[in-house]
Amino acid sequence: MEKLQIANELLKNTTNNDILEVIKNYIQNIDALEQLKCNNKELIRLDNCISYIKEVDFDISGWMLFEIPIFYSHCFWNKNTKKAFDLVVWHIGEIIVRYLDTEANEQDAKTIQEAIDKYDTSDYINAGR
Repeated sequence: MEKLQIANELLKNTTNNDILEVIKNYIQNIDALEQLKCNNKELIRLDNCISYIKEVDFDISGWMLFEIPIFYSHCFWNKNTKKAFDLVVWHIGEIIVRYLDTEANEQDAKTIQEAIDKYDTSDYINAGR
């Protein structure tokens, strides 16, 4: 899946209006990002996440960008499967896959699938997501 397709899939599934605006802004600036002519760090971090999803060939179908609770953390949620994973961009270009354990502590994972398998989504489910 190409980066624009990944962004459009996230756009289609995302319900948070603020996050929708970030994704729309990303799509509008994808050419500038590709040419390294965009200085917006929020968009660059999102591009890092989308590039990683493309690179590892993760099927993002049905997933939304649920929230960006802090500038470096991108939380993905699939409401159909009730699964989640996080991608963290501490330093531009450096992606760390993460999940929340049963104590709500962030833990590193080697793959998105590992994060999905280990993510404690009880808070998401209890909130009706």
